[in-house]
Amino acid sequence: MALQSTVSTSAGRILVVDDDKRARDFIVSSLRADGHEVDASSTGLEALRMLGRSWYDLIVSELRMPELDGPSLYSEVTRRWPSPPPMLFVSGLGNTSAYDGFLEVIRAPLLTKPFRSGSLRRIIKRLLE
Repeated sequence: MALQSTVSTSAGRILVVDDDKRARDFIVSSLRADGHEVDASSTGLEALRMLGRSWYDLIVSELRMPELDGPSLYSEVTRRWPSPPPMLFVSGLGNTSAYDGFLEVIRAPLLTKPFRSGSLRRIIKRLLE
């Protein structure tokens, strides 16, 4: 029996938004290894500017960031673009209960840091299908 690969079969354009450089670099390198075209931003405001210049198939965003957090970024993206890309949220918070209602309403997945690249890659593959 052949092992099923977790590598994405369809590469996408992905925007990674995280103020934590180490986490951002880990996500970017994991996704590029699967053949995705990946851009990165350290702030939600910068991510909005990037989205204004180029379209992405998926956004991976930290929940809690200065200036514009994940939920606020989501609100702006959905307000500005009628068919926004799906979003995956990541968080280093030990307790994300403050965001549970938000995540439930928008039905977005959450990966809690630290996570393995395999978990990230499986969710990305599912979201891009």
